[in-house]
Amino acid sequence: MFSGRQVVNRQAKTLTAVPQRYYEPQKLYFNENGTRNSISGVKATVFGGTSVVGATIGGSLTSKGSACVYPHRAVGDTYSQQFRELKVMADMGYKTAIRLTDFTCPREVGLSIKDSNVVVCAIGSKTFYNTEEEFVEANIDIPRNIAKCVAENPGVKRFIYISHAGADPNSPSPKLRTKWAGEQEVKRIYPDVTILRPTTTLNLLHIAPSFPGKWMQMLKMFNRTFYQLEGHNGKVQPTYVNDVALAAINALKMDESIGKTYDLGGPHVYTHNEIYEQFYNITQIKPYIIPIKMEEA
Repeated sequence: MFSGRQVVNRQAKTLTAVPQRYYEPQKLYFNENGTRNSISGVKATVFGGTSVVGATIGGSLTSKGSACVYPHRAVGDTYSQQFRELKVMADMGYKTAIRLTDFTCPREVGLSIKDSNVVVCAIGSKTFYNTEEEFVEANIDIPRNIAKCVAENPGVKRFIYISHAGADPNSPSPKLRTKWAGEQEVKRIYPDVTILRPTTTLNLLHIAPSFPGKWMQMLKMFNRTFYQLEGHNGKVQPTYVNDVALAAINALKMDESIGKTYDLGGPHVYTHNEIYEQFYNITQIKPYIIPIKMEEA
């Protein structure tokens, strides 16, 4: 005979197990055992495909026989430097680039996802953004418009939004503040979105915005002289961009990831000084370190 406490606990578990939607989510067929010239069943539109994360996710999808569409607003054609990595990632007919004049236009965004069943939003703020309006457009306005178009398209079965770890409304960083606001807008419009929050991402494709690129550029420009801030001991948990792409692929295969948010971090935590020391040991370069006080930076 069950006690009253056990009945209450069983009822509580039943209530918490009820999904927050009143319909059955669509199932995505994904055959990942094929090659570039096979058919995986995935037709994806990757926004931000010219970025490191977007290009890696698109390459992981097309290597399994998926068709990918890369909307962009870059001036030029597919022979430019921004598209040279995307041209070799898929077989003929499995990739295409569409130039959009305005990513906040519902008509243009809706046209780019018309025949897709997967949408990935990897659009984010650039490293050279300075004004608040630039961050708001990249991290709030554009994801909001994409989420509206996804909600209006019945053929889209999965939507993945790439955010950033540490997104918080009270963060001093305009990037993290707007990323958090963008997450709330996307979840409000499309509750079944899967949000991935990667930490500082390392890659071998575009090394300029990463730790190795900044470190090697400084050594090259100043003849092995490295200007290092005193007390530069901020801790980071870097992750590899291929692991972020693997997490996106696994999210497409797992139905339980619908409507969830995942923080993606590497296996180790380092300070900036520890990362630079590893670079010195790997390259066998003896640097000339010039310490700079934080007040003078």
